[in-house]
Amino acid sequence: MRLLASTDYALRVLIMLGESRPRETVNVGTLATSLGELSRNHLHKIVQDLAALGIVRTIRGAGGGVVLAKEADEVRIGAVVRALEADQAIVECFRADHGCCTLEPGCRLRPMLRKARESFYTSLDAYTLADCLGRPAAAGGRQRARGPRLGAA
Repeated sequence: MRLLASTDYALRVLIMLGESRPRETVNVGTLATSLGELSRNHLHKIVQDLAALGIVRTIRGAGGGVVLAKEADEVRIGAVVRALEADQAIVECFRADHGCCTLEPGCRLRPMLRKARESFYTSLDAYTLADCLGRPAAAGGRQRARGPRLGAA
């Protein structure tokens, strides 16, 4: 299964925010540059999608930016991907209008693909943002190693 580029960038943004200092806001411009000169307008939309899901919080004004709204171990990767990919049909017959499949109504592939898609999401549900950062869940007691700060030279 292939993820939308915007979902890929959303996951990268979450990882970058998770690697920043706790409660430190990160400027969208800094994130865009760190993501390989991604368009700030495109990244703003991705951040808005994450904010609508309650995963990040945006802060306006001087010193504003983006910050995680949840602890990293509360952000399930499967839930994020499922929400961001909700409108994407992996095959023609998964479209809202059922597309134009010539095998309908007798096609047996559709339920197999639906099960495979759900298995994909379910497997991602086993992981949290904290797993992507390499730090243990809060109950683990270990301190995470701090990676390089965004924007640091």
